[in-house]
Amino acid sequence: MAAVGRFIHSSINTGLAIAATNAYVVGQVRAVTLTSPTGTVGNGRGVAILGALYVHVNTIAGGATTLTLRLSFDAAGDEPFIGDTTATISTGVTTAASGAVTIRMDVPFVKSANDTLFCHWRTNAGTCTVDAVHLTWTE
Repeated sequence: MAAVGRFIHSSINTGLAIAATNAYVVGQVRAVTLTSPTGTVGNGRGVAILGALYVHVNTIAGGATTLTLRLSFDAAGDEPFIGDTTATISTGVTTAASGAVTIRMDVPFVKSANDTLFCHWRTNAGTCTVDAVHLTWTE
């Protein structure tokens, strides 16, 4: 019998060391590919619901308190899919130079040419280093 119900998937990029400043930089981007264990996006018809985007940072300096994130269909960021969303960096309890932002989306994603979205970011001021990007979706 085929599985029924909702299935949660994720794309995780860890071990990164990508600088973030107060401007989008084309070379500072991370691709997240929506591929389920069966190798298809969503339910085979190419439909999934984007859940949450989590970005972890460290070495926060110079007054960086927020990250603005966007997901686009292209690495240059010229074809936005999820427009600019700004969130406050929640810093660590014991380490104020480390933290994360999470944005909830709940947006349908229809299969694209390569099932890839690109995550772009910028700070409000100062700098930080992005060390992980995690995107979840359900089918």
